Amino acid sequence: MITAQDIREKTFEKSKFGGGYDMAQVDEFLEEIADDLTNAQKENSVLRSKMKVLVEKIEEYRSNESALNQSILSAQKLAQQIEAEAREKAENIINDAQKQADETIGSIAAKTEFEEKRLATAQAASAKFLDGIRAMCNAQLKNLDNISLKFAPQSPAEPEEEEQEEPVEEEEPVLEAEIEEDGTRPFTL
Repeated sequence: MITAQDIREKTFEKSKFGGGYDMAQVDEFLEEIADDLTNAQKENSVLRSKMKVLVEKIEEYRSNESALNQSILSAQKLAQQIEAEAREKAENIINDAQKQADETIGSIAAKTEFEEKRLATAQAASAKFLDGIRAMCNAQLKNLDNISLKFAPQSPAEPEEEEQEEPVEEEEPVLEAEIEEDGTRPFTL
């Protein structure tokens, strides 16, 4: 390819006839320049068409970039919304679980208090029953002592005295219908 420098430096020989340049050399040089100019114009046309395609691609990429940016922003907003909803749901679940736990604890505390009262009532009834049994046993022991004194051999020096028997209180039998709701029997002396 001929450069501008080549054109400036090109010299022609003087024609042997008439003092001008050699026409054949000038024509040959002009032909080279024309060929190079044609090639340059074709290359320029090809480059312009490639540049046009590239410009179109750049515009397409810019529009895609804009669409991608919009998509990213939408995705970020959606992610924030989902996260907020998830946090709210989690908070609601925790609050509900806490309420249920509080209710369950309150129910257990009430049941525990009720059962402790029942236990105290049963212990008091048992103690009362045992005291009654002790009293009855003591009464029976006194009766047995009195009976054994009657049948005990007396010494010959002592006159026989008839002792008066103390009336023995018989305990009334407890009927099944008299059993209390808490499972204890009423005790009567």
